[in-house]
Amino acid sequence: MAKKISELHNAEEKFRALLNKRDEINSQAAVFRSERDSLNDQKRAIQEQIRDERDKRDALVAEMRVHKEQRDGLQRQAKELIEFKRNLKGRPLGDLNEEIKALSKQIRDLDLKQQTVPMTIPEERKLLDSLKAKMSELERVRIILSEQEKVVKEIHNIDQSIDELFRRADKEHEEVVRLSDESQTHHDRVTSLMREVASLKASADKKHADFVKLREEADAAHNKAADMRDKIIEIRKERRMAWQEEQDSIKAVNEATRRALDDEEKKDQAVEEALALLLKKKKIEIR
Repeated sequence: MAKKISELHNAEEKFRALLNKRDEINSQAAVFRSERDSLNDQKRAIQEQIRDERDKRDALVAEMRVHKEQRDGLQRQAKELIEFKRNLKGRPLGDLNEEIKALSKQIRDLDLKQQTVPMTIPEERKLLDSLKAKMSELERVRIILSEQEKVVKEIHNIDQSIDELFRRADKEHEEVVRLSDESQTHHDRVTSLMREVASLKASADKKHADFVKLREEADAAHNKAADMRDKIIEIRKERRMAWQEEQDSIKAVNEATRRALDDEEKKDQAVEEALALLLKKKKIEIR
């Protein structure tokens, strides 16, 4: 019985030690779990910032593309007007004015010659043909000059349109540059935040690995404690059975003694039987 008591005591001490070890490991694991969850919370918060920065960047890029298309369209229109203007240009107006002046003088001279210089009929006819030709040429040049003046006015309007188109294109380009710079700023923030997320993820993964390792150790200690508990239950069961057997033996001795005491002649025999039974159960020792 003393051996069973000692064995039970040792088992109970090991059981308590295993439970303490399990609880201690679980406490350590809880710290890693808390740190892991905190890192994951930080990561999720930064991921939300990344989504916000991306949305802002994408919106700016979309707006920038609109201004870029408008800029390119305005520049294209300006270049088309420049080409159109180039095709419109003819003789310089100064040359036409000089030609008109010269023709007008020639006409006046011919008219004066007709009026002041005596001529034969063929000579006069020739002079009138020349005068008529000069007047026709003058009319033609005047028409050309009129058309050229219209063209010049149109070219002037085209120049103003070209200047306006380039001015608007420059303004659109300024917006393109501004929006591009702003979108790049948000893109740089996204890149920086992604590096921070990667770092937090690596730390969280390490904390999780440490947590899992400790949980496995805690589970191992728990399983050993469960096995030890089963052993304690078995030892206690065996101890109860031994105690019950002892009680039954004592009860049997007492019953035998009472029966024997009723018969004086059997007293000595009862005593001997009781002693023999107790010696068998090792309850007494005769020296």
